[in-house]
Amino acid sequence: MKRLPEFSTKNYKTAGYIVATAITISGLWLIYQILFHSDISFSANWNMFDSVLMWPLYIIGLIVMFANWSKFSIFSFDTYEKTTYEDGRVEVKRNWDIMEWMLGHVIFPFFGRFFLVPVIVAAIIYYPLMCIVHLIGAVFPYIVSLIIICIIVVSWKFTSWFQFRYHSILIVLIGIFFTAIFAVSGYKIEKPHNPRPPKEEQPTINTPRKPSDDSKPTSGNTNGTPDENKIPEDPNNGGDDSDEFDNNPTTPTTYQGGGGSTPCDGLLGLLPNGTTEYKGDMAGFPIEFIITKKEENGELSAVYKNIKYGATMKLKGEPVSDISCDVRFLGKVKQQEWTFTLSGTTEEIIGKAQSNDGKNLKVHLHKKEESEDEFD
Repeated sequence: MKRLPEFSTKNYKTAGYIVATAITISGLWLIYQILFHSDISFSANWNMFDSVLMWPLYIIGLIVMFANWSKFSIFSFDTYEKTTYEDGRVEVKRNWDIMEWMLGHVIFPFFGRFFLVPVIVAAIIYYPLMCIVHLIGAVFPYIVSLIIICIIVVSWKFTSWFQFRYHSILIVLIGIFFTAIFAVSGYKIEKPHNPRPPKEEQPTINTPRKPSDDSKPTSGNTNGTPDENKIPEDPNNGGDDSDEFDNNPTTPTTYQGGGGSTPCDGLLGLLPNGTTEYKGDMAGFPIEFIITKKEENGELSAVYKNIKYGATMKLKGEPVSDISCDVRFLGKVKQQEWTFTLSGTTEEIIGKAQSNDGKNLKVHLHKKEESEDEFD
């Protein structure tokens, strides 16, 4: 049997220090990514009826109800009729009306036993469990960081174990394993926060000519059709095209994407350059939405503000797709990532706001008038 070569104690300890240092560096980097660049925390679902645990807990509630069947007879009841005669006598008799009997002995007992009791039992189990989940979710990044720190401390403690050659091979393999896990995990967390910057596309302004019944081909085209590369002029007004063209500053933007330039007459093209303020509501809550469009490159940004609570969020805008004129604004506040998908005109905008935890809210905005500024 071929034996491993003999090493000095100093070489064993040097190997231990190298392994522990590699684990320490990769582990600390992963802790940094977890605490500052990741969103690995999770929150509780406080809507029990929208949870996957609803039906298992409901079945547990049914089992509890059947096990204590006699204790829930309180859901059955009888109704009585009171009759007062002219001589002052009062007579109370049980009401045998079929509907009254069905309500007190069939409908209400069935509802109470097979809905109220199981749901109450499920809620008694579910909501304390969600409280625990919420607490753990809030500190989960710190729990993971503490586990990594424990692994780092243990790696330094095992340095003295390297005085045996067989142990050194085992510890080196374990060190490589943890170093690789920490490094890859940190890279996966760090990568989405350093995306490749998108190529900026310069929007061009397409000023279409208003329809005219007496439009004539220009002299620069010999085939009798309008010259696509030359703006037509009216020969009767000496080149003054104020009546022939729409000088509206909110002229549709030509969005270049995919197979070429496509006139964009949606919200992306109609938004004017500069800053435009909007007011409206999101799921009934009053909000303000301030959109800014840079004149030099058409870059979009926005600021969302919840009027009731004063919360604000900065957003970055982009087209929904290469061929769409709708606009999407992306932003993040605390642990929630929001996406606003909007369409409409410069006067009125509609859309929806979606978060990474499943919220889907309707958004309705209208352009803020000067009178509203004075009132505010």
